Amino acid sequence: MMNEECSLWNTVFFKVEDTIFQVPQHRFTEHSEVFADMFLLPQAGDAESVEGKDKEHPIRLESYKAADFKALVKLLYPLPAISDSYSLTKDEWVGVLNLSTRWHMRKMRDYAISNLSKMSLTSIEKVTLARDHEVAKWLKEGLNEIVNNKNGLKPDELKCHLGLETAFRLMWIQNQSLNGTPVQSGVVMLKALGCSEMSCASAMFKVPQNCIGCSRRILPDDPEAIYLCHNASVLVRDVSTSGPARTQFLVKLADLRCRYCLVCPLVCHPNSGYGCASSSCDNIVCGAGSFSLLLGDGAPQKAKSDQNIDEVFKEEIASYESWDQ
Repeated sequence: MMNEECSLWNTVFFKVEDTIFQVPQHRFTEHSEVFADMFLLPQAGDAESVEGKDKEHPIRLESYKAADFKALVKLLYPLPAISDSYSLTKDEWVGVLNLSTRWHMRKMRDYAISNLSKMSLTSIEKVTLARDHEVAKWLKEGLNEIVNNKNGLKPDELKCHLGLETAFRLMWIQNQSLNGTPVQSGVVMLKALGCSEMSCASAMFKVPQNCIGCSRRILPDDPEAIYLCHNASVLVRDVSTSGPARTQFLVKLADLRCRYCLVCPLVCHPNSGYGCASSSCDNIVCGAGSFSLLLGDGAPQKAKSDQNIDEVFKEEIASYESWDQ
């Protein structure tokens, strides 16, 4: 029994960045399969040179931060006075989450997620942390908060923090939620077709149009009349202006379809087209031309956006959920 009890307090030396840590080995073995397997591996050489035996031969943990490791040690070996309420800072909890995820310390990871969830995380932080550490619930929460932001989306901020593809997906989801249509349908309302001129952001259509195929009257806010054909491409363009940079999403006139007759509902001819509704812009879209995709300015329907987030990001969400299974 004495040997068994003493073995619980065998110490091991780690080197993280320039810091040497001497800690009892048993917590790492107990909470991490990675370390449990590592400590079982036979080591070559004499006993004096075994890695982790002393500070002259520490186990080197490359590409990790000493501050993160120190935070994890606080959690693994808490003082009696704080054992029921771990007094870690936000950055320390993020460090614990990082290491516990990498080293498959499930209980420590759950502690970190639980405590960080009680802190004030921005929607951008939730998405970023979710992707860095595979936390499905933060990904869904963060993306839904961005889409449902009553102040509207800021494309350039999203592009900077989350990447161009995610920015486009979120803007598309918000547009579909505002229109009250399923995101997977590719529906585009007439009023969402804007001028493609870089210096203009006006709607192209403010009055109803008649489909050239079936003569059906299409209202600017009709959520069912027009959709993008299945092989439609969307051009993403950075707009250079004297003010802050903007991002445009362009759809081709020729890629629009009438839901009722399945042909392009608008005149698609190289010599005739549609002029911008703004009196200060002389842009004309015709033939192979494109419209910019405008976003609505009303409050999104939360239930619909929730469904769209689950649909559009389902593969990424599923991959993170698999971590905890």
